[in-house]
Amino acid sequence: MREEPLTGGRNASEVVRVGETVRRARDRGSASTARLLGYLESAGYPYAPRYLGVDDHGRDILTYIPGRTTDHPSQRADGAYARGAAMLRELHDLTARYPLAAGRECFLHGDAGPFNTIFSGGMPVAFIDWTSCRPGDRLDDLGYMAWTWCIQAEGNVPVDAQAAHLRELRDAYGPVPPEALIHAMIRSQDRILLHSRQAMRDARYPAAQRARAEEAVRWASADQELIRANEQVLLASLR
Repeated sequence: MREEPLTGGRNASEVVRVGETVRRARDRGSASTARLLGYLESAGYPYAPRYLGVDDHGRDILTYIPGRTTDHPSQRADGAYARGAAMLRELHDLTARYPLAAGRECFLHGDAGPFNTIFSGGMPVAFIDWTSCRPGDRLDDLGYMAWTWCIQAEGNVPVDAQAAHLRELRDAYGPVPPEALIHAMIRSQDRILLHSRQAMRDARYPAAQRARAEEAVRWASADQELIRANEQVLLASLR
């Protein structure tokens, strides 16, 4: 069948659509991802693709979910932030009982930005790109989601609108202290900055990968500066 390259997401691996399936190269996280997606299917979690096995080329096969990713609030409908947060909360609640959480609070998606979320009619319907899933603490996933969904230094989004999106997302997820959420967002940016700066300096990485790391540093740095400059506005909205 014809293979159609898929855009969206931030993973460097080639991802293609084949009929009603998605194929992507296996990596060291593939086995863990397959186990988690199998567990989520058995638990009735509707916001993830189904894992279907490995094809003749050694690639993972997943179900195709129609829709698009988003990179600006204008592409999202009213209520999208609340729906996304509820999807993440359901994931955390389900995996709090997951044996492979290894004593941590739950299993995290690990990269639940809007670039890894499929939207239909402006509303989120599924998380994709589960290769960063891992045991962890809820607030790490929520802080990353709150940053990537709500904070945007580029795109001419008014700070008051960003604060309102942050409030909607937090309220839908559940009670999290304002200061804790702000600190979780900054920690998630610090992690991106640390890893990306290391990649930029590592000559073993191809030039394209180092260039992506440089872009990630610019992105995280600009958004972190926005949070720090407007922290009181964000805190007031969360309170």
